[in-house]
Amino acid sequence: MTHLKEIFSRFVSPYLQNATDRERPDIQLKIDHSFDVFENSRNICESLSLPAERTETAQIAALYHDTGRFPQYKAYGTFKDSESCNHGTLGARTVLKYALLNELPRKQRNTILGAIALHNRNALPSFLSDELRICTEIVRDSDKIDIIKVLIPHLTGVLPGNEVPLMGLKEKPEEITPAILQSVKEGRQGAYQAMKCLNDFRLLLLSWAYDLNFEWSRKEMIKRGYVETLMSQLPDTDQIHALRNPIIEQLNS
Repeated sequence: MTHLKEIFSRFVSPYLQNATDRERPDIQLKIDHSFDVFENSRNICESLSLPAERTETAQIAALYHDTGRFPQYKAYGTFKDSESCNHGTLGARTVLKYALLNELPRKQRNTILGAIALHNRNALPSFLSDELRICTEIVRDSDKIDIIKVLIPHLTGVLPGNEVPLMGLKEKPEEITPAILQSVKEGRQGAYQAMKCLNDFRLLLLSWAYDLNFEWSRKEMIKRGYVETLMSQLPDTDQIHALRNPIIEQLNS
């Protein structure tokens, strides 16, 4: 695993070195995120007592899951897929293009490529193999838990310069898009495409409670105080307060 971490670091290094002063924090954010998602995947695998090979596959996929973010940002200057490209698909293509995982057995490499390509889907297809499904679910949970950690500081006292991590969304204190609110009410994950302001983003992050696959992830969302922090940043209305208990019940399930 150490060797594959070194390969990843060598791959991302030129993106950081060639970035402007304005771009460098955004690139570093994704590098740090990749390693933190790897750590989350390690914790999930330990909680599941997975066999060594399946654990290794999931952890490699977690480390490389956002490989596409670096060429995406270089080409488009954004992490917003709707204004650029699908970073999951680009990530799998990039791993192949630069032969980053060619030392791995073909079957294991294909599972990792599948998880990279699928990790950002709103929902997973039903026809996946057990191997690919659990690998992708581990990556998705690991990713979500760290994304919330990364975004909460940016969502707290929003300042100029946060446009890239917050995908260009603006603070509109009393606004909420009905489609996003309805998703949370119905106990399902919100859609990125429907977001129109930062309150929508906060609700979308809360809606991830309904798309976490493993007990470790659900407990971690409570343990880190994500629900309370995000709820405190939303409008102080009965409609919003009514969302809290179902989310907590879901996370305790």
